[in-house]
Amino acid sequence: MLSGQSIAAEFTLSGSTTVQSRILEPLAADIKQATGLDIKVEGVGSGNGVKRLVAGEVPAAIISSPLEGILKAQGLPEDGTYQIHVLAEDEISPIVNAKNPIEELDWDQLRDLYAGVIKNWKDIGGPDRKVQVVTSHSESATREVVWEQVMGKKVDYARSAKIVYATKKEMVMVAENAGAIGAVSAGFVQAYFDEAKRDGDPIEIKVIRSKKIARPLAIVTKGDPGPDTAKLIAFLRTDAARKKFK
Repeated sequence: MLSGQSIAAEFTLSGSTTVQSRILEPLAADIKQATGLDIKVEGVGSGNGVKRLVAGEVPAAIISSPLEGILKAQGLPEDGTYQIHVLAEDEISPIVNAKNPIEELDWDQLRDLYAGVIKNWKDIGGPDRKVQVVTSHSESATREVVWEQVMGKKVDYARSAKIVYATKKEMVMVAENAGAIGAVSAGFVQAYFDEAKRDGDPIEIKVIRSKKIARPLAIVTKGDPGPDTAKLIAFLRTDAARKKFK
């Protein structure tokens, strides 16, 4: 089993772009110094990462939604061999254009917005403006979590939704469209706010207050993690590493 092997120089993980951008890439130099591992990350979405793990192509996958839902979505059996190594909890923030006066929405309203049932913001007390849903691709864990928790697995996203393959692109599209709504990791939103403040740029998106949407950020192995994977997990669970998570 590949998860039990030690990969000498380059160590490849595949899956969630959230784990990639918020944990692994910011700590790449620290990981190399502490463990000797030269991390390579394939940000292909949680589902594709797990498929690569099952195929024996990588020693571990990185995920940002519950494994049960990922396996079901990918048509993969739960064979009792998966181990989930949680690194952190992440919140997902509903975002809209900064010009939108709406400040708070409940999950029923969010569901109907994402599903295209509510087509104009005036229907929920906002301006007379067409709703434009922006969402990540079908392999994205962020999309999966919103669909499971907020939309109750009962309705799909609006057929008119704009599909993106990068979180930054989703935020850009919401910033550029006064009627847009999306959902991204709270860490990405905070990084955007920090960067805008540092550079003196205008804030063009805002977070909608709502019930908490949370999901795990984790490494997944088939069976016990191999020596290199175990070293990586142990380091990422240290206080020194956690302080540098984005």
